[in-house]
Amino acid sequence: MNVRQRIAATGACLVLAAGGALASAPPASASSGSADALSCGARGVRGSGGHYGSAITCYGGSFTGVIDCRRFDTGYVYRHFGNRAPSGGTSTVWCDLNAGVINAYGTPS
Repeated sequence: MNVRQRIAATGACLVLAAGGALASAPPASASSGSADALSCGARGVRGSGGHYGSAITCYGGSFTGVIDCRRFDTGYVYRHFGNRAPSGGTSTVWCDLNAGVINAYGTPS
């Protein structure tokens, strides 16, 4: 990773760590007339050990939080799943150390 990429990745993580809101995920796709459509929002969180994550809150049914993470050193992208939560609840999901959140959303469960 070159210096510019490292600076960009660090800057993006600092925004998340400062509590910058992640873009709200569009409602999950569901069959027409289904009660499974979700309206979700996510906010960046940082753990005491330096982990980055996201607190995802959805309305419209039970859901599981999902985040895509990117490693700072290799750029490897992977996905983590959080706890199942009821409508209006929050699912908190964490990336591994040395990685940041690049996408966060809820999926019906």
